[in-house]
Amino acid sequence: MAKASKMLIAAAAVVALCKLPAAFVPAPANRSMVMGTAAGAAMLGAAPAYADRIDDAAVKLSEQSYEFLKKIDWNEGTWAKLPGASPPQVLDALKPVLSMGVAMNPILLNRGMNAHIKAFGSVDDKGVTSLEDYTAINAAIGHMVASVPAWKTLDVYGAFSTIFPAEAQKYLMGKYGGDAETAYNAFLEFKDVVKSTQR
Repeated sequence: MAKASKMLIAAAAVVALCKLPAAFVPAPANRSMVMGTAAGAAMLGAAPAYADRIDDAAVKLSEQSYEFLKKIDWNEGTWAKLPGASPPQVLDALKPVLSMGVAMNPILLNRGMNAHIKAFGSVDDKGVTSLEDYTAINAAIGHMVASVPAWKTLDVYGAFSTIFPAEAQKYLMGKYGGDAETAYNAFLEFKDVVKSTQR
């Protein structure tokens, strides 16, 4: 049960993190600003040496969790709400998500948003994207999370752990059983790789 709860909390935090920043990050004023940011980030090492480790871990996570992902009907109302959580509670939980997004390397954040935009093109009638696009999203999220201090990740986890419904644990394990467990274990391995590279 505890494992399922942690997986649901992590999934909710990632979904919130990936869906919200795009709405709050303003477009650059002009192209020179983007070029200047890119050049500055490159000089500061925007392409870290650990990039391949995260990408490799994302491939493994994606392959081991994709069956679980495909079994979920993402059109169900279950995935659009947090039962029992009031709007003010949800808004409060989103504060560390937005803070984490603002702290991310802007180039990596941009890549993550573009990976999501591309994935919209391969979504099927159950709301599931292709394995290729899912892998690209996982890799992008790994790099985004690795670009912020670990305490910001813990703040997001802590915020969602207080509002996530307890009955979600039973729902997840009862409906998806072994596939949920396999996906969770793969996520833990991925998390460890990202954490080992986090600044």
